[in-house]
Amino acid sequence: MTPALTMMIGGVLVILAVWLPLFLRGIPLSLPMIAVVVGIALPSMGGDRPFLRYSDVVEIVTQFALIVGVIGAGLKIDRRFTFHGWASTWRLLFVVMPLSIVGITFSAMWLLGLSAGFAIFLASALAPTDPVLAANVQTDEPGTGDDDETRFALTSEAGLNDGLAYPFVILGLGLALAAGSFDAGDWTRWVVVSLFWNVAGGALVGALVGGALVMLNNQFPEPRKLRSSNSGIAAVGLGLLAYSAAELAGANGFVAVFAEAVAIRNFIPSYAYSRRLNHASEEFEKVLMVMILAVLGAAVWQGLLADIGWRECLFAAIALLVARPLATVAGFLGSREKTATRRAVGFFGIRGIASLYYASLAVPHLAPDDASYLISVIGLTVLASVFFFGTTADIAAKILLRPPEER
Repeated sequence: MTPALTMMIGGVLVILAVWLPLFLRGIPLSLPMIAVVVGIALPSMGGDRPFLRYSDVVEIVTQFALIVGVIGAGLKIDRRFTFHGWASTWRLLFVVMPLSIVGITFSAMWLLGLSAGFAIFLASALAPTDPVLAANVQTDEPGTGDDDETRFALTSEAGLNDGLAYPFVILGLGLALAAGSFDAGDWTRWVVVSLFWNVAGGALVGALVGGALVMLNNQFPEPRKLRSSNSGIAAVGLGLLAYSAAELAGANGFVAVFAEAVAIRNFIPSYAYSRRLNHASEEFEKVLMVMILAVLGAAVWQGLLADIGWRECLFAAIALLVARPLATVAGFLGSREKTATRRAVGFFGIRGIASLYYASLAVPHLAPDDASYLISVIGLTVLASVFFFGTTADIAAKILLRPPEER
């Protein structure tokens, strides 16, 4: 396509991201679904298998989309950070997600015939729920409260599990590339660096960056405080700052972004500016999400699903509809949460941008055939997630996310 045509398509996608939601209220369709359909209808762009050929571009765009999505999720949370108050979040992150990875890993080995390393990578890339596509089942804007435990749990989980999946993605890649030579030193390095420091360091860096920014901002008189600018685009700067600081420290950038947002919300009680920041991040999310999914739709005609058969379709169904609900049942054993909350967090396992990010991250390290196959399976699962949850999310939300007094 010519540059002019590319810009025209980009302009149409941006307008659709803003305008279409006004027409989709009460209709079992979603903006992500429309974006994919528009992509399928687009003329050929990028040549054969664009997600494989342009993995570096995909990585950067999906990375940026996740940064703004994660900081938006963190800014929505009104609940003060305490280990007890966030109990449902810890269950989802440290029990449900690992169990989901185990279930999807065995499904990949059984159905797809993948080695343990490739299966762990695939499962880890598909394990995190999506902070961008799951916006409709998250908490509302800052200042509206977090009394609904289901929405709080889904929001806090979506903000953190993109980063927490990273150590397991690295483990899968390491095992796949090591071809049996993963020794005790490699395991020690993974536990200490890729798991512990990556996650804990990210949280520490993010909290420090957020706290330092709040302290710096408080040194200025009111007319010079950041909120006096009335500019929500600062949310993007905040996200990029925390992400890059963590990456420079060898820690997890996504965890840092979320920790920064939560720290800011804990230290600054002002809802007005938090809403402006959140609104700006959501606008960026929509535009980036529409563009990414449109490219995913266009890739359908360019070999994305060339390697897909009934086994891959069954695997995607298990990953979306079986692994997470079963893991949630096990993860909430002994919990005081209501049955409705357990059912809702088990159902809303929406996959999307994070899975595409991890797929693009792995491409340079894999043989072309292996990378192509994994991208095909991940692409299929994301497409299935977009259409399944796009048609059922509103209905399920009305049933599962009703206020407690209406249940």
